[in-house]
Amino acid sequence: MCLTGCVRVLFFALWRAIFAALIALLLVRIDAYVEGHHSETLPGRAWRAYRERGRKGVRRGTPPDAGSAIETRGRPRP
Repeated sequence: MCLTGCVRVLFFALWRAIFAALIALLLVRIDAYVEGHHSETLPGRAWRAYRERGRKGVRRGTPPDAGSAIETRGRPRP
């Protein structure tokens, strides 16, 4: 009895994981298709804007106020 219940739980857990992986693969393929075939058209730009709506870009380089940064060596400024 217990073995049947455990197998049933494992089967449904694996089924959901496999289904989620297939959906993720499908969405990646759709994203690659839209980016490859419609990158400069209006639907492509709309798709890119929708895809990047929650991302914040990584800022690289020296910040503009780096000269007034706190000294990290532990000694006060002269």
